[in-house]
Amino acid sequence: MERCESNLALVDFEQVDQDAYSSGYESTPSDSESSTPTHKLQSNKLIPISYNRDPVKIKEKMSYRNTQALTEQLKVISSIPELCDVTFEVGSEKVKVHGVKAILGTRSRVLYNLILKKQKEAEFQRKADKKDKKNKKNKSSIQSDKVTIVVKKYEPEDFRKIIQFIHSGSVDINSSCVAGILCGASQFGLDDLERACWDFVNHSVKSGTISKVIPAAKRYRHHKTGQILLEKIFSETQQSVDL
Repeated sequence: MERCESNLALVDFEQVDQDAYSSGYESTPSDSESSTPTHKLQSNKLIPISYNRDPVKIKEKMSYRNTQALTEQLKVISSIPELCDVTFEVGSEKVKVHGVKAILGTRSRVLYNLILKKQKEAEFQRKADKKDKKNKKNKSSIQSDKVTIVVKKYEPEDFRKIIQFIHSGSVDINSSCVAGILCGASQFGLDDLERACWDFVNHSVKSGTISKVIPAAKRYRHHKTGQILLEKIFSETQQSVDL
């Protein structure tokens, strides 16, 4: 699938239509009474109209967008832990994938509720620690506003791509990651990303390359969306796959 990128430097100028207002000037009645064209040109003088004395207002607006630069900068955020306040520990090896709470919460309602739940759990734990006499003596305990979330059912690189899309609105989809991204898009309510993944799957069916998607789809058979993907592959190709 080709990568879609935003256009740069989109500039729009908006002006009020000339017909939308009076110029404040009109020809004298003597113009229509002129007998010859030469005489008409000489007498065609303009005088101001008394009922419209306000100056003409022409509104202009220029909109500049450089979304590609913004996208690239937002991609960098998740690679700098110091700028992030959410850490996902992904897979059996607990690979760390970082994110920004404000971006994650505004882009996905599911992640918003998950982060809020983790924050409440952390606050409850801090209150419990204060009541523990042992923790009172341990002055080295550090309180942090950072949230840690364990993610077990995703491949680390697939989950990293999902978080990248949430932050920047851009991601590259291929046969090896489409299943994981599709499951994540479905789980976290990213409808536009889910549609893009299905478009990739349909394109793979038409181009005869859908077999490349099967290994990734099998890795996500424990997801409901992964099961749907495997069923679609079987129905489209009649190829035997383990459902």
